[in-house]
Amino acid sequence: MSKDQQVAFMKKNVVPEMEPVFKAFDDKRYAKFSCKTCHGPKFQVPKDFLPKLTFSKEGKMLAPTGEKAAKVGEFMGKEVVPHMATALGLAPYDMATGKGFSCHGCHDVKMK
Repeated sequence: MSKDQQVAFMKKNVVPEMEPVFKAFDDKRYAKFSCKTCHGPKFQVPKDFLPKLTFSKEGKMLAPTGEKAAKVGEFMGKEVVPHMATALGLAPYDMATGKGFSCHGCHDVKMK
């Protein structure tokens, strides 16, 4: 897809799918949900803007750490990944097969 086609696709499919998901999680933080939520103010590739993630081989998130990060991580895994997969027309990640849309789709992810 061209850049214009990508933007049109995101506005038509991703924003309407993801905005209510993020607002249901934290309506104050995501009151102004937009492309900038994932792409930042400079409209970067999400992997360059969003937090870097580190997981153990068993799938436990190692970084970022803390209670807030754990809560956000749970939300991302249970809500964001399946909805984003739907918006993109992809299958959500399946741990048994190791295939499908996952955190890797938007975040820079390392395995330790």
